[in-house]
Amino acid sequence: MIKIIYAMMNHRKDESFEDHLIFGPGEYEIMIFQTPVLIEVDGEMKPYPAHTCILYKPGQVVHYRSQKDDLIYDWIRFDCDEPLYTKDFLPFGVPVYCSNYNGFIVYWQAVANENYWKHPSSNYIMEQLMHIIFQRLHDYDTLNVNSKYQVAFTNLRTKLLQHPEIDWTLERMAQEVNMSVRSLQKYYQEFFHVSCMNEVITSRIDHAKLLLLRTNDSVLEISEKCGYKNMEHFCRQFKERTGLSPSQYRQGGFDDIHPK
Repeated sequence: MIKIIYAMMNHRKDESFEDHLIFGPGEYEIMIFQTPVLIEVDGEMKPYPAHTCILYKPGQVVHYRSQKDDLIYDWIRFDCDEPLYTKDFLPFGVPVYCSNYNGFIVYWQAVANENYWKHPSSNYIMEQLMHIIFQRLHDYDTLNVNSKYQVAFTNLRTKLLQHPEIDWTLERMAQEVNMSVRSLQKYYQEFFHVSCMNEVITSRIDHAKLLLLRTNDSVLEISEKCGYKNMEHFCRQFKERTGLSPSQYRQGGFDDIHPK
């Protein structure tokens, strides 16, 4: 059985704050940091980005502090009188980057709300919510087998989507994440379930659609703004993705393929 002791949201400590303790029997704590943080792992203080989560079990050393400025984080302390899942299912004492922070933190807020209001059904609901949190943490940990690369890949994906005009070759993308082309392709697919080159093409075609409908730029100008060195290649790829030439798409012919 899981019993919530404290559930704190948006907890703020100044930059001088440092927590260093060991939990006693039965006490667990899970934290997720809204700001960059230094966490002791294997006896060494290491930097981790905002949206890093860590789960501690009884007897583990808890040691963390802000990288700079105030430390803001959410935390839940709880008792548990039974083993939590099976060995290695939950990453105790391992910082895990949570790529979908906004979706994940909803469950934490729900736990805090239930713990505050204490309705007759609150204990049952909080236990179910904690199981969801643990399962999601397992998902993030599995996704982040190479979690040190997660932030770099998230930043790369943002660049791909925001800057389709860049000449995104495999070599250039590999340099962005400081790894080989082979590793880039492998881990990008694992993290985002799409190949990195397919992501580039999708970003370019989506941007081209926007420019075709909202500007008077020529097809040649649009192809260049979307990272294509060859207009024929742009037109061929655009038609493969949409079933229409850029000119047909601009004229509204897409309504014939996707009737309302």
